Amino acid sequence: MRGAFVALREGFSLPARPPWSYGVLCGTAVALPLGMGALAGAPHVGAIVALGAYFTAFGDTYGQPYGERAKTLLRTVPLLAIGFWVGAVLSLSPWGAVAGIGLVAAMGAQWKQIGTPPVLAVVSGFYAGLPPGLWPPLQMGLGGVLFCALALALWPFRRLDPLKKALSEAAAAMADMLDGLAVPDEEWAELREDGSRALDAATTAIAAFNSSEDGDRSPDRYAASLARIFHESVALRSLRAHAIEAGTEPQGLDEAVGKLSTALRESARQESVVAVPGALAAVADFAERVAAVRDTASPVQLALLGQVRRCMDRIAVAVRSVALRSSEGVRVPARLPQLTWRAPSFQGDSAHAARVGIAVAVSMALLVDVHDHFGRWMVFTVFIVLRPTYGDTLDRVLLRVAGTVLGSTVAALLLAAVPGRATLVVVVWIFATLGFALREVSYAYWSTFATPLVLMLMDFSIQLNWNAAGTRVAFTVAGGVLAVVAARLLWPRGEAGKVCDLVVDLLREHARMVRTLVDRDLDTLPDRTEAAGQAGEKLSDSLDRLEKEPGGQAPEELRQAVTDARRLRDDTILLAAVMRGAPEGTDATVAILDAVADRMEAAAEALREGKAPPEADELDAGLAEMAGRVDTLVEEAEGGETTSVRRELRHAVAAHPALRTLTADALRLTGDVTR
Repeated sequence: MRGAFVALREGFSLPARPPWSYGVLCGTAVALPLGMGALAGAPHVGAIVALGAYFTAFGDTYGQPYGERAKTLLRTVPLLAIGFWVGAVLSLSPWGAVAGIGLVAAMGAQWKQIGTPPVLAVVSGFYAGLPPGLWPPLQMGLGGVLFCALALALWPFRRLDPLKKALSEAAAAMADMLDGLAVPDEEWAELREDGSRALDAATTAIAAFNSSEDGDRSPDRYAASLARIFHESVALRSLRAHAIEAGTEPQGLDEAVGKLSTALRESARQESVVAVPGALAAVADFAERVAAVRDTASPVQLALLGQVRRCMDRIAVAVRSVALRSSEGVRVPARLPQLTWRAPSFQGDSAHAARVGIAVAVSMALLVDVHDHFGRWMVFTVFIVLRPTYGDTLDRVLLRVAGTVLGSTVAALLLAAVPGRATLVVVVWIFATLGFALREVSYAYWSTFATPLVLMLMDFSIQLNWNAAGTRVAFTVAGGVLAVVAARLLWPRGEAGKVCDLVVDLLREHARMVRTLVDRDLDTLPDRTEAAGQAGEKLSDSLDRLEKEPGGQAPEELRQAVTDARRLRDDTILLAAVMRGAPEGTDATVAILDAVADRMEAAAEALREGKAPPEADELDAGLAEMAGRVDTLVEEAEGGETTSVRRELRHAVAAHPALRTLTADALRLTGDVTR
């Protein structure tokens, strides 16, 4: 009961502001043909056209670049028409429809090229009670064309809006990371994760525009500057902590970081460079304060402050670059989307697709002798709420049933108070506007408005009274029960077998990441860090799914391994910042890094073969050797040795604690996954 209450509370929360303008667009596309059909005396035709607009909007990818949306919509519209016609043909043989619609549902769950709307169109065509002619499918296709025209009308004028939004949100996330350099580890982990996701979203948006320009206004340059801020912020947080541990407070650092954050945030929100000069002046003031303590600070403190100053300089250059490009605007060549055909990929969760197909076929078979229009709600519910995991299915069923009860009650009250088709059209417009706007932020609210909306479209000639609403709620509950049974009985436990391979990938990707430091290939480090982060996300997602299986429980050691892997990436980023510009001949870190990479690769191989991992004595020996080298360099620097000694000391002082932390995190990681 407590879990159900939590699911309802979270489901009916609003974590973000709904896109109301998009809701108005969808509401207009759905209600317009319904009203025109009623005025023309052809309400059934208007309902089919409106249903086509609804299904097309259902498959739209709001917030994506217009070119991507256009490709999705232009693929969806003909599939809707074909699906409705296939459903009408299958209605001639109900038992044939059991297998046919089950197969179509499995295909929709397996291949994104098909998706949900065509499957809903097939079910609608089966229950429509219309002969398998060409006009109804064409009318549904007309509704899809209407929605496409409205959704893509602003394409020439707002072509770059999705890209600008993604870049702006990524810049704001980088500013949040700068503001959070001193926060506790848990808060920092959230800020870092948000920043990583924002950068991924920006990279995806850029890729959708197929930009190949190399000029300063290219979005690729913008994203590269943001990625530099991300990496340098991770390094600066550690360097700041090491400096404080060494007994020196970086005076003026927090003020300079705050002004850099403000400049970055203003560039994201207002496309302004007004705050940049002040931020650069604050960074210069911090550099002067570092120079002022040269005669009073110890060599170790000076070395750490020098690393902090260089990190701040790199962040300042990147912030200035982002602000200038933001004020000038990104430039992307105008191109129409390439409507190339690609064969469906057979990679996917085939077990879930089979589960969906079987469950839909069973729901059809249970209603085969009750060929009534109400039966579609059971089939719809089974197809929509059945998720890859048992826990997610339970949550979906709960939210859909609650939304159906609430939405059907509200709709019935409105139509009972003011009956008539005009009222029905207005209610459809209101529900479509609210439903599609809230769909982007809450599935519970989407179920509340979308369920009565689609049933009013499909049963336009039937008054939504209490009996009809109760019948639809009953079929929705029955479909939810069937979905839960299918999720519980049909291959509910399959995630545990994938975890081992994901752990092996995690170790190997992090070993490759460390190898970039061994090879001093710092330019490829962002790509290797991203690949290692994706391996960590895949393992974390798999553990989440494991906990949603019946009786499933993710090992706490693997949860800790995900955290250790994130810290290991931070350690690697810090070392890259320290190694940048370090002298080749005095770099004493390579041997230790090589041993760390070997350790993780050996652990991955041992885990794959079920053997015990090797010992790590060489790591302790390497760290002890480097600690001795640091002490020697400190003595030489205090004795007034050459600039080369101080340069090597600056590197070694910052690298030694980072290496110590990196080694500890790597050992914890390999220990967690091999227990």
